[in-house]
Amino acid sequence: MGGCRCSDRARARYSRRLSGPLLDRFDLRIEVRPPPATLLLARDGEESTAAVAARVAAARACARERGVVANAALPSGRLDQVAPLTVEARRVLRTALERNELTARGLDRVRRVAVTIADLLGSERIDGEVVRAALALRPRPASVLGIAS
Repeated sequence: MGGCRCSDRARARYSRRLSGPLLDRFDLRIEVRPPPATLLLARDGEESTAAVAARVAAARACARERGVVANAALPSGRLDQVAPLTVEARRVLRTALERNELTARGLDRVRRVAVTIADLLGSERIDGEVVRAALALRPRPASVLGIAS
């Protein structure tokens, strides 16, 4: 149990295999750590599984109304129609692109994830906060991760 027991050299060798273009094909990157015992023992105000399931069902229904099974299947050409960006959202994306934190391919992928986040929130707006949340779930290109090519 616990973290990776590989040497730093072995991890670096493995990490070099993960190229930016490969990482760019993953829409989400989520690090899962065990929750602290205090959180597990204090379940006050926790959202029920039924409530989460209802939000997910509603988000999936939004995608079906758009004619797709999931927002990941939205054609690039429909993103502006289905999910117009606020001025702030455009600024956040422009900054990420200029800093090379996001690739051209990743742009549409982030927008699709942002649509899903907005759906889960019950919102039709793709604002800066939603875009920042989508970017936070995005794998970074190898150069940003500090992985030597």
